[in-house]
Amino acid sequence: MRFIISLLLLILIFSCADDNLIVTRTKQEQLNLDIQRIQGFINENNLEGFESLDNGLHYKVLEEGNLNFPQNGDTLDVEYVGQLLNGLEFDRSYTNQPFEFILGSNEVIQGWELGVPYIDESGIILLIIPSGLAYGNSSINSIPENSVLIFRIKLIDIR
Repeated sequence: MRFIISLLLLILIFSCADDNLIVTRTKQEQLNLDIQRIQGFINENNLEGFESLDNGLHYKVLEEGNLNFPQNGDTLDVEYVGQLLNGLEFDRSYTNQPFEFILGSNEVIQGWELGVPYIDESGIILLIIPSGLAYGNSSINSIPENSVLIFRIKLIDIR
C-alpha cells in the first residue's frame, strides 16, 4: 500500500503542468535580462551609435532638428511607431494627427519621459526601452509582459 501511495504522489508531482509555473524576478534581475536582450538585438542587427543610460534606456538620434529641446511642462506633438524586439508593430500615431502629450506629466511611459528630452524639435530619435520603463510585468493589448519596446519618434512641435 505504501508503494502505491508513493507512486501516486510521484505521478501527481511530475504531472503538474509547466503552464502554471510563474517566474518572478526582482526589478534588478529583470533589468539585467532586458539589457542583455537589448544588447543582443543591437549586435544581431549590426546597429551602431546607441547611447545607454544606467536605467537601461538605449537611444540613438537619427536626425538632428533645430536645437530647441523640450523641457518638463512643454506640450509636445510627435509622430511615432512602436515595435517589439521581434519586429511586430504594436502601435503608431496617425501622420495627419500627431500624438500630443505634456512632458513630465506621466501621460506616457517612463521610457518616453526619459528619452524624448534627448531629441530636439524636428528631430528623430530611436528609443529601446527596457520593460521596467515601459509596461513592466503587465500585458497591454498585443504587448506581452516584460517586453522591451522600440520607438521611432519624430518631435514635430514644442509648445
